Amino acid sequence: MIYTSTNKLPKKEKGKEYCFLAGSIDYHLQSNWRQEIINKTGSSVHFFDPTRIDHNELSNFKMKEHIKWELDALHISDKIILNFLPNAKSPISLVELGMYVSNSKLIVICPNEFYQSHYIKVLCNKHKTSIFNTINEAVQYLSKNYETYN
Repeated sequence: MIYTSTNKLPKKEKGKEYCFLAGSIDYHLQSNWRQEIINKTGSSVHFFDPTRIDHNELSNFKMKEHIKWELDALHISDKIILNFLPNAKSPISLVELGMYVSNSKLIVICPNEFYQSHYIKVLCNKHKTSIFNTINEAVQYLSKNYETYN
C-alpha cells in the first residue's frame, strides 16, 4: 500500500512494516526513484510517499497539513529511506537527516556527486547510520532487514 499526504495516515497493522520515502524530489527526471524502491521491495511493506506535484501551489493551510502529515508519517515509520539525488540541493532532506541521523530506522542513500556527500557520510558514520551510494545497495539492505521481521 502506498500512502500520500492526500490520504489519512493508517493505524499501524501488527506484522506490517511501514517505510517513509524521504529525499530529493525532481519532477524533471524521467525516472522516479520512489517508485523504483517500491517495485524492488515488494508488497509486504506499506510506503509513505510525500511527493506532491502541486506542492508549490498549496495554500498556507494545505502546506501546513502536508508538513504535519510528513512529520507524523516519519514518526510512525519503521524505516525511513532518505535519498539525495546528485544534482539536487534538498534543504528539507537535510533537515530530515538532522532529525533522524541518530535513529536506527534511517537508511541514507548519498552518491558521491551530491554536493554535501562528504559531510553526510561523516555524519552518518559518526552516528552509525546505514548509508549507501546507490538505491540498489539500500534496497538489498532493506530487503534483508524486512526478512528478519517476517
